[in-house]
Amino acid sequence: MSAPTVLSWKTAAVAHRTAKLGRKVLVCAPFGRDAESVAALLAKEGYEAAVCRDLTDVASRLDDAVGALLLTEEALAPDPAPLTAALDAQEPWSDVPIVLLATPRATAASWPTEAVRLRLPERLTNVIVLERPLGAVSLVSGVASALKARQKQFEIRELIEEQRRAAQALDAQVKERTADLEQALHRLRTEMAERARAEDHLRQAQKMEAVGQLTGGIAHDFNNMLTGVMGSLDIIRRRIASGRLDDIDRFMEAATASAQRAANLTQRLLAFSRRQALDPKPLDVNVLIRSLGDLIKRSIGENVALALDLSDRLPLIVADANQLENAIINLVINARDAMPDGGELTVSTRAADGDPAGRGAGAAARGLVAITITDTGVGMDETTLAQVFEPFFTTKPIGQGTGLGLSMVYGFATQSGGKAEIRSAPGRGTSVAIHLPASDAEKVETAPANGETPSFHGAGESVLVVEDEPAVRQLLREVLEELGYETVEASDGQSALPILSSNRKLNLMISDVGLPGINGRQLAEEARRHRPDLPILLVTGYAEPAAGRTGFLGASMSLITKPFTLEIVAAKVREMLAHGKDRPLA
Repeated sequence: MSAPTVLSWKTAAVAHRTAKLGRKVLVCAPFGRDAESVAALLAKEGYEAAVCRDLTDVASRLDDAVGALLLTEEALAPDPAPLTAALDAQEPWSDVPIVLLATPRATAASWPTEAVRLRLPERLTNVIVLERPLGAVSLVSGVASALKARQKQFEIRELIEEQRRAAQALDAQVKERTADLEQALHRLRTEMAERARAEDHLRQAQKMEAVGQLTGGIAHDFNNMLTGVMGSLDIIRRRIASGRLDDIDRFMEAATASAQRAANLTQRLLAFSRRQALDPKPLDVNVLIRSLGDLIKRSIGENVALALDLSDRLPLIVADANQLENAIINLVINARDAMPDGGELTVSTRAADGDPAGRGAGAAARGLVAITITDTGVGMDETTLAQVFEPFFTTKPIGQGTGLGLSMVYGFATQSGGKAEIRSAPGRGTSVAIHLPASDAEKVETAPANGETPSFHGAGESVLVVEDEPAVRQLLREVLEELGYETVEASDGQSALPILSSNRKLNLMISDVGLPGINGRQLAEEARRHRPDLPILLVTGYAEPAAGRTGFLGASMSLITKPFTLEIVAAKVREMLAHGKDRPLA
């Protein structure tokens, strides 16, 4: 209820400020002494009156002191233009009242004032018409009404001015608050930038910590493996020196096993970086899992029960069998570690839908096959669950884990065109699912039915070996020569070019991909210029699958990855020499 009180107070204040405005009456009556008589009457009643000669004089005196115009009808007769021009020049809020003294006409006897209004200029709208003759009281009353109306106009002007000032004050306040807001936003941006830098530093520190943990884990594992290799080789050297050869095979097998473990760790490193070489082929996942049964049982121990829940009539999948075995064993070992007091481990398979790698409508129609490893162990909270697929992340103490197990599984699944999922909750166990693409093939590729091991021996074919690592180059040369091949060596691509451009007979080129200067793939292109029919075997420490590297392997080219066994090299060389140049080899 306070608003009307404030409004009344403001209106009263405005009326007080405008009380001295609009008090003058301009009188224009051109005939006789009518003007002087009217001015005297108004002055007697307390009004300020001024006599004007004509409308031009009236227009020149029109200002804020004027509250009304008192005109006779005759004053408008000559030319009302000066007055209408002055009225048109007023501010929008201003409309000076006019008291017009008019004489009735016989043609409008019944409504004389209306007849007078019809004869007024169109611009003169705020007019009070008084008929002559009239008494002093009527005249003064009409003038008082006009002055009162004029006062209302000044009050409106003042209120408009106050609103303008209030709007300006509000605008200034808005600008001030906007400036404050901009400063606050600037401070916020600065704080956000500082926070982002701090988070970057924290992430970098976490990466360094992770690298430290990775380094510790890998160093621990590699030291164990190298100890097995170096120790076994040292014993072999001592036994050979002393002529004790009866038990030497046992140490050779120990060295080979340790070296194979090191190779497997390297594959895990390549797997989480998605740069391992895959050899995807159609395979029956149920058959593969059943073949791993004994290994899984040995891995989990006697206090963990194993259950296989394998779905019937599954389609074949497309995957690298060795890498899938490694992934399953990794998950099995993780599950075992999550059940220190024993429990149950379930390996299951089922058909699934989806196209996670964007392989297209055909692949999506074929669907996926899910291999799931479920345990009844301690489970994981949400914080741990959000990081399990990150490289280097491990919950094990430094030196007891590399943090590559689940990263390898994730990398293998993604690189194979599938996906990996995990579900877990504290006290409710963990379930990890590998989804792999189904195959169009109806049966698995099998070895020759006669079971005979093919002969890998050569018939004097000439092989160019290009390898910058002397030990690897020497190994390849010894293997090839022992198999009956002739060898030519080059330590890099540049030294291999003269051999390729010569007339020397060459049946095959074996080249490392990562050569200094001209790399192996570039050297293969140069070899094609000089010898279009030459088969080329590329060797690399890591490589993406040929299917994902369109155009990397040309006709009569193949790829193997380090570390490799001598049997793999011998078989691949024999295969390439047999295939010739008719089609690319994978």
